[in-house]
Order: sequence, then structure tokens, then C-alpha cells
Amino acid sequence: MKHLFKIFTICLFVSNLQAQATKGYDVGSNGTQSDSRILDMFENIKNRANSATKAISSIKGSPYFDESFKSSQVEYFGKTLKDNIYLRYNAFSDEMEMGKTANQNSSEEILIKNNKVACVIEGDTYRYLGYINENEAPAVGYVKELFKGDVFSFYMRETKAYMEATTARTSLERSFPARFVDKTEYYYAIENGPLQEVKLSKKKILTSLKPYASDIKTFINDKDYKLKKSKEVVELFTFLETL
Repeated sequence: MKHLFKIFTICLFVSNLQAQATKGYDVGSNGTQSDSRILDMFENIKNRANSATKAISSIKGSPYFDESFKSSQVEYFGKTLKDNIYLRYNAFSDEMEMGKTANQNSSEEILIKNNKVACVIEGDTYRYLGYINENEAPAVGYVKELFKGDVFSFYMRETKAYMEATTARTSLERSFPARFVDKTEYYYAIENGPLQEVKLSKKKILTSLKPYASDIKTFINDKDYKLKKSKEVVELFTFLETL
């Protein structure tokens, strides 16, 4: 019963934070927020992780691409916070873990998951957005912004998938330990449309962006690109923005 009550309390706490995050700001007569409101706003972006994590000591690999906390900037409902915030991305749980210093090893707080809350870690902008995967139902998660224009946007989603251990049944098979496996997906959006998955290849991109096929072919022929690298696709969207 105590365990159930604890879970209920945590869920209620998270719900209250998210409800507060959607409210407007209290602005004084001089057009600025009071110190207490700024402190409240900072507290509102924090959310205690409420799910148990796997014991990773026996799992090969890491749930992080980078295990260190980095000094980061957080944009909260259009306002860039001036507080010194340290973040690291947990690619397995799809959470931005928050720290007070760059030297800590663990964290019990995460950034609130909301499309109005973004963060910049070492120059890379992460947003929490909805996306459509070719083989799955629509979902929401963190994506890294590779290109943002007036018409086109291009994102990368890097995550870690957990794979169960397997035991060889015969001498011809191999056993594998429990492990984290890297997964990378790319998404694009046109104007304010949804993020659509796209595979990096000339054929897939031409199929996905049929209305722009003629201009894309011109770009490909001029650059002799196969569009299998993200930087080539960034150049493509930069080119399309100029038309």
C-alpha cells in the first residue's frame, strides 16, 4: 500500500508541474517577471524520474552516447533561462537528465517533456516533438535539430534500444549478452507539418519530396551527391530554402 501511495504521489507531483507549465507568466508593471516567478519557472522545468531503471552493470554498452553532464541552455516557453544548468541525454529512456555540476555521476531529475521546452547542449539543439515513423505508430520524443529554415526542417533522432541476452542453442549459433544497440533515424518537416521519417538515399528523398523532385535532381547533379550523409541533406535543404 505504501508503494502504491508513493507512485500516486509522484504522478500527482508531475501532473501539477505540467499543469503549471502551461499557465501564463505573472508580469509586473515594468514588463518583467518577479524573482519568485523566475525561481518557480526554474523549478517547473524539473521533474523527478518516476520509473525504475534497469541495473546496467550487467548490460554491454551504455544508455548514453556521452555520460558526462554538459553546461546547457534551456528555453522554457520562449524564455531562455539564465540559470547554470547541466544536462545529459539518456538515449535509452529518452530523457534529459539534469545535474547541478558537471562532475556528478547520476541524477534523479529530468527536464519536463514538452514541445515548448528545448535545450542546447554544446551547440546542438534538442526538441521534444511528435514524429511519424514508417513502421510504427506516431510517437513523441527528443530529436536533434540539424537544419531549421522558414519552410524546411531536418532532424536526427539517436536512441539506444535494449536487447535481451540470447543463449546459443547449438554449436553453430552464438550467444549474445544483454546489450544496448544504437539506433539512428532522420525526419523532415515542411512548414508546420508533422515530422516524417526519411531514409538517407537519393531514391527515398526524391520519393518523400516529390513536389520538389526537379530542384532536388538539379542539386544532386550539380553536387554529385548520393544523399547518404546527413551533411549532404542539410546542404540540400539549405539549397531548397533559397528557391
